[in-house]
Amino acid sequence: MKHIPYEEWLKYVEDRLNEPVREQYEEHLYSCDHCMEIYLEALEAAETSLPALSSESRFTDNVMADILGGKQMEAPGMEKEQKFYQKAPFHYIVAAAMTIVLMSTGVFQQLIGFAEEFEHDSGPSVTNELMNKTTNFINEVENETRKERKE
Repeated sequence: MKHIPYEEWLKYVEDRLNEPVREQYEEHLYSCDHCMEIYLEALEAAETSLPALSSESRFTDNVMADILGGKQMEAPGMEKEQKFYQKAPFHYIVAAAMTIVLMSTGVFQQLIGFAEEFEHDSGPSVTNELMNKTTNFINEVENETRKERKE
């Protein structure tokens, strides 16, 4: 197995390699423990060359603000106050008001009228039709058997 030299790992850490070579090095890291150690050394060396943060907490807050699109994170136990129209009592009041308006305009009466009209328009039920046909069939069979007995 061919090991990748330290200088190449420094280039990798500093992102100075083209994409195919970077992918090749990444695949190599999965199978080679020796190169993984060299890579970690290069990573530590590159870390010391980075500028130090003056205020780590402020940096973290800025990054989180950028992630959230400018919104500040809330503490886990702290709930954000909802607007009045987002609360359940407001929804109940609106529903009750709409019901009163619909009742006063007679919309429900019209619906009841449609339902009654539908009930009256419907013909005899399927069960009744089936019972009538069955009864008629039985009566015909009985009549035929009586005629045959008389002859």
